[in-house]
Amino acid sequence: MEKLAILRMFAGFPLFGLLLPDISTFIVGRFQDISPFHIYIECFLFLFIIACTLGIGYIRKLGDRPGSQLQ
Repeated sequence: MEKLAILRMFAGFPLFGLLLPDISTFIVGRFQDISPFHIYIECFLFLFIIACTLGIGYIRKLGDRPGSQLQ
Protein backbone atom coordinates (compact mmCIF):
# COMPACT_ATOMS: atom_id res chain seq x y z
CA MET A 1 0.00 0.00 0.00
CA GLU A 2 2.94 2.30 0.68
CA LYS A 3 4.17 1.95 -2.90
CA LEU A 4 0.69 2.73 -4.19
CA ALA A 5 0.52 5.90 -2.09
CA ILE A 6 3.95 7.02 -3.33
CA LEU A 7 2.90 6.29 -6.93
CA ARG A 8 -0.24 8.37 -6.44
CA MET A 9 1.77 11.23 -4.98
CA PHE A 10 4.26 11.27 -7.88
CA ALA A 11 1.41 11.12 -10.41
CA GLY A 12 0.05 14.31 -8.87
CA PHE A 13 3.21 16.35 -9.57
CA PRO A 14 2.95 16.29 -13.39
CA LEU A 15 -0.81 16.73 -13.15
CA PHE A 16 -0.42 20.00 -11.23
CA GLY A 17 2.46 20.98 -13.49
CA LEU A 18 0.18 20.70 -16.52
CA LEU A 19 -2.95 22.09 -14.90
CA LEU A 20 -1.49 25.40 -13.72
CA PRO A 21 -0.45 26.72 -17.16
CA ASP A 22 -3.59 25.31 -18.78
CA ILE A 23 -5.83 27.03 -16.22
CA SER A 24 -4.04 30.34 -16.74
CA THR A 25 -4.34 29.90 -20.52
CA PHE A 26 -8.04 29.15 -20.10
CA ILE A 27 -8.57 32.24 -17.92
CA VAL A 28 -6.63 34.60 -20.20
CA GLY A 29 -7.32 33.06 -23.61
CA ARG A 30 -9.68 30.54 -25.09
CA PHE A 31 -10.21 26.84 -24.55
CA GLN A 32 -8.98 26.18 -28.10
CA ASP A 33 -5.52 27.50 -27.12
CA ILE A 34 -4.98 24.50 -24.81
CA SER A 35 -3.27 21.56 -26.48
CA PRO A 36 -5.45 18.45 -26.82
CA PHE A 37 -2.38 16.41 -25.87
CA HIS A 38 -2.33 18.19 -22.49
CA ILE A 39 -5.99 17.39 -21.94
CA TYR A 40 -5.44 13.70 -22.70
CA ILE A 41 -2.48 13.49 -20.32
CA GLU A 42 -4.36 15.35 -17.57
CA CYS A 43 -7.37 13.05 -17.89
CA PHE A 44 -5.14 9.96 -17.82
CA LEU A 45 -3.26 11.18 -14.73
CA PHE A 46 -6.51 12.08 -12.99
CA LEU A 47 -7.96 8.61 -13.70
CA PHE A 48 -4.68 7.02 -12.59
CA ILE A 49 -4.82 8.88 -9.27
CA ILE A 50 -8.44 7.78 -8.80
CA ALA A 51 -7.47 4.16 -9.51
CA CYS A 52 -4.62 4.33 -6.97
CA THR A 53 -6.95 5.84 -4.39
CA LEU A 54 -9.51 3.09 -4.94
CA GLY A 55 -6.75 0.49 -4.70
CA ILE A 56 -5.56 1.92 -1.39
CA GLY A 57 -9.11 1.90 -0.08
CA TYR A 58 -9.61 -1.70 -1.15
CA ILE A 59 -6.36 -2.82 0.48
CA ARG A 60 -7.29 -1.04 3.71
CA LYS A 61 -10.72 -2.63 3.64
CA LEU A 62 -9.13 -6.07 3.28
CA GLY A 63 -6.72 -5.32 6.10
CA ASP A 64 -9.53 -4.35 8.49
CA ARG A 65 -11.13 -7.80 8.35
CA PRO A 66 -10.52 -10.06 11.31
CA GLY A 67 -8.03 -12.82 10.53
CA SER A 68 -6.55 -10.88 7.61
CA GLN A 69 -2.97 -11.70 6.58
CA LEU A 70 -2.33 -8.18 5.22
CA GLN A 71 -0.12 -5.99 7.36
